[in-house]
Amino acid sequence: MIDLLHIRNFLDEATRAQLVAELHAAGGAPATVLSARAGGTVQAAVRKTTRVAVSPETRARVRQRLLARKPELEAHFGVAVAECEEPQFLRYETGDYFVPHQDGNTPMVWDESRFRRISAVVFLTQRSEDPGPDTYGGGELVFHGPYTGPQLRVPAAADPGTLVAFRAETTHEVTPVTHGVRFTIATWFR
Repeated sequence: MIDLLHIRNFLDEATRAQLVAELHAAGGAPATVLSARAGGTVQAAVRKTTRVAVSPETRARVRQRLLARKPELEAHFGVAVAECEEPQFLRYETGDYFVPHQDGNTPMVWDESRFRRISAVVFLTQRSEDPGPDTYGGGELVFHGPYTGPQLRVPAAADPGTLVAFRAETTHEVTPVTHGVRFTIATWFR
């Protein structure tokens, strides 16, 4: 079983729309993968997406909302966490993806991510096979498991504004985007 927590309306429609407008207008740089180098490294064979540079006010507002949900996350997953990492505002365009990986809390990882206990993704745009404004195709958040027994691939369907949380050691991926732009926010609780 894959343990997921869906928090619907984590962002109300007005806040979500404002964020999407800011993300469309903002620049960014290729997102990195954690490594021994400070700040991580760009590894397009592993993670091809853009980390968007939002205003400090937006980062602070979103981080505050995330931290307000800490008790709910702790209760659901049965772990205590002290803090939330700086949220990453991500833009996946056609062809962008993130291969199957774990975010931390696993003996296979010995970088800073080993302290992560809970991962969270906030969906900002609607997944749809029919192209349209603020929709995208492909780009599914897919969970893999379990470690023993039959292999599972569980896509996480979520409406815009929904937060999906899961244990950081859960293997997951973002499949290649086929059309449109997928905007999400990712963060990790330690």
